[in-house]
Amino acid sequence: MYFNSRLWVFTRGVRGRIAAAVAVGLLSSLIGVARLALLGWLLGLVLSGAGLERLLPAAAGVALVILLRGLTEYWRVMIAHETAARVQLHLRGLLYDQVVALGPAHFGLTRTGEVIVSLIDGVEQLEIYFGQYLPQLFVAALTPFAIFLCVAWLDLPVAAVLLTASLFTLVAPAAFHGWDTVRSMARAKAYGDFAAEFLDSIQGLATLKAFGRSGERTRLLRDKAEALFRSTMWVLATNSLSRGITDTGIAVGAAAGLALGAHRVAQGAMSLEILLVILMLGVEVFRPLRDLRSLLHDGMLAQSAAAKVLGLMDARPIVEDKATNRERKISLTPTIDFEAVQFTYPQGRGQTHRKLDFSVAAGERVGIVGASGSGKSSIVRLLLRIYDPQEGAIKIGGQDLRDMPISDLRSQLAVVNQDTTLFHGTVEENLRLGKPDASEEE
Repeated sequence: MYFNSRLWVFTRGVRGRIAAAVAVGLLSSLIGVARLALLGWLLGLVLSGAGLERLLPAAAGVALVILLRGLTEYWRVMIAHETAARVQLHLRGLLYDQVVALGPAHFGLTRTGEVIVSLIDGVEQLEIYFGQYLPQLFVAALTPFAIFLCVAWLDLPVAAVLLTASLFTLVAPAAFHGWDTVRSMARAKAYGDFAAEFLDSIQGLATLKAFGRSGERTRLLRDKAEALFRSTMWVLATNSLSRGITDTGIAVGAAAGLALGAHRVAQGAMSLEILLVILMLGVEVFRPLRDLRSLLHDGMLAQSAAAKVLGLMDARPIVEDKATNRERKISLTPTIDFEAVQFTYPQGRGQTHRKLDFSVAAGERVGIVGASGSGKSSIVRLLLRIYDPQEGAIKIGGQDLRDMPISDLRSQLAVVNQDTTLFHGTVEENLRLGKPDASEEE
């Protein structure tokens, strides 16, 4: 079983729908009980040589229950898909807000491909977890007890055997949960590595061609793909082991119930008709477990995807916005002061600025020149509070940047970068990123 209590937090607002999916799943199982009970009754009538006048009502009842079963299954699937879509939408909104809060400084320290895997594939893998696996897990845990209550009044010993076997089959794969987790995490890492290298290769394709390194890059991607293939095969192998345990538990449980039932029939403690009904009901006891077995692989992949998603959600911004009054707009005198600023990039090999002091008065134009890597662009990043200095202070209008809301600070600064990202769309749409309500003249 794969249940993550932290992922359960993201179901806030749709837990009623998950409960509804579970309720419909239980209803479907109970209808299945009725279907199989009627089939057992019908088979018993056939074996006893009953006439057509007795067989027709039983056959009509079976047909009606089969129709109801199909409708409830369709209802359950539709609830599951809509629930998953709502959770995905909520989760993607949270992740986007987190990406914005972390800012470019954070993503300068991590590979873009790994982040994209979390934002896209990770959330997609969680769709099956929330929409299908999680409701089915509850159904598989509750159905044996519901069916036990139905079977117990027919024959308590056989009902107890079926209940014990179904519960054992449900929890037995958990013995290999740690192994499954290690393998799925290894696959998630291999997938992230491959995605990162592949994205780098696409973005830098012109450079690779210009320097004749495309062949070397191809070999690197081949090695990464091979590592992903091997880790995926290990995940499939451990998943097959879990499915094998489930299949064995179902087979042994059904055989044990049949053996005990046959023994009780031979002793005269149970009629053959009741045995047929119980055996039919036994099929329904194990059906949710078979359905859950087909989703175990998705549940395991969701666990590894969740680790990436939760890791991104747990990350803290390098620059903390300490301001509490975000609605307040401030007006600053256009002066800049760097006071004994010392700054080193995270994971940097050396200091970028040592005791940097300078001032820019209102209306003054200042040019900062120097060799590449001397810290010119870093001054702009510090002014925008993409990073904060380790020592010293940076002030605009005499106010320390760390004491004002970041949104207010950046609304009063304009930057024209040497290299600009053009987003998909028209030139006008790109220009309006700076001022969405700009007039045509502006």
